[in-house]
Amino acid sequence: MKTCIFILLVSTCLFSTIINVPADQPTIQTGINAAVDADTVLVQPGTYVENINYIGKLITVASLFLTTQDTTYISQTIIDGNQNGSVITYENGENSLTLLTGFTITNGNGNANEGGGIYCYNSNPSLENVTITGNSADYYGGGIFCRISSSSLVNVTISGNTSGLGGGLSVLNSDIDIINCSISDNHADFDGGGIAVLYNAEVNLTNCTISGNCSDDNGGGIAFAGSGITVINSIVEGNEATIGAGIYFNLPGNVDISFSDFFNDGSNFEGSVPTGLGEITGINLYGTSCDDFFNIFEDPLFAGSGGYLFSLLEDSPCIDTGSQDTTGLNLPLFDIIGNERILDGRGDGFAFIDMGAYEHPEPVGNNENTIVQTKDFLHQNHPNPFKPTTTISFFVTQTSPFVTLEIYNLKGQKVKQLEIRNLKLGINEVFWNGTDENNKSVSSGIYFYKLKTGNFEKTKKMILLR
Repeated sequence: MKTCIFILLVSTCLFSTIINVPADQPTIQTGINAAVDADTVLVQPGTYVENINYIGKLITVASLFLTTQDTTYISQTIIDGNQNGSVITYENGENSLTLLTGFTITNGNGNANEGGGIYCYNSNPSLENVTITGNSADYYGGGIFCRISSSSLVNVTISGNTSGLGGGLSVLNSDIDIINCSISDNHADFDGGGIAVLYNAEVNLTNCTISGNCSDDNGGGIAFAGSGITVINSIVEGNEATIGAGIYFNLPGNVDISFSDFFNDGSNFEGSVPTGLGEITGINLYGTSCDDFFNIFEDPLFAGSGGYLFSLLEDSPCIDTGSQDTTGLNLPLFDIIGNERILDGRGDGFAFIDMGAYEHPEPVGNNENTIVQTKDFLHQNHPNPFKPTTTISFFVTQTSPFVTLEIYNLKGQKVKQLEIRNLKLGINEVFWNGTDENNKSVSSGIYFYKLKTGNFEKTKKMILLR
């Protein structure tokens, strides 16, 4: 069934449609072809043997994960490239309002030998809650290839892909944010088993797990040349390479690594010098500078079995050793499977998140000085999912001037602070119309709303459909 919404705002007409596949259109590509900007192509579970091109559409393509938050739909909704090129292609200037969420992307072999699973050229799409596995490319990016792009990957699993450079991901002359991602068991014939960062690229890795990747030459986890890379709150473990099991540096660039764990076969950090480097401090390889803050070199103690192989055991050294969640860091509010990122503190009144893609599900350590919840309460927004307006209600026991209600995206970036008018004791209601601080409409997807009072803080999820 096709659902339409019509809104009139100050003589501006916005018409958005949900196109159901296969009910309204038989394939995902025909759904994209029929869509216009701001539409959502909503795909039922199944295997779709297709090679998809967004053809410049600023739309959302999603499985039922988007509307239900049931992660099983990610594995049940498969786009199979049938070894007929890249599975998903972005090459027509798509921007951050272009979203792919809730799929498994597999069996692609790359356009022009690049980007087996995802090929992204001169475009800036968003990927959220996607698994990219079993893809290949002869040259760059078995899982994902990005050139001249500015994209974000949030809650993405990149596993079991192969290529010449960057088995999991190749980034060339692009600016990519990688948040809450698991990059594992990928293989490169040359450099960058997990990731290859090349040619003036900038990659920011936050709360990621890079494990079990292999390179036949350099950089089992990450290979880096002439670019910039930031690694924060991440785990680089169990990767293998001839040189630089964890990270291989080559050519001038800037590297900032903090609050991360490195535990690899062979040396963690090596570059184009005869001797291996066992630690980060003072690294200078052909002009590459590297700052070292609060990193550790210990076995992260992954669960190693069950549905989440890279989740942390209760005695993992990576629990509560990530950075403090302070204003401006844009740290993720939830982990790759939806656990709240900060579950406890260290007993000193400050809250720290865990390293890696998974937050440990049980509080640990001394919690004597952590905040105790009062009768303040944050309700689930309604309706949810919503389009285009939703109501957020909350209960407060005191009319403190410090009560705030903020909207965040999956990257942890604040989208908007909602105005609370006439705050009163008891129940209050605030409305959000799906716009940011500049009153521009945001894309379909998952958002978080956070209530802060003098002695209470709570975050909940909501889903916006266009």
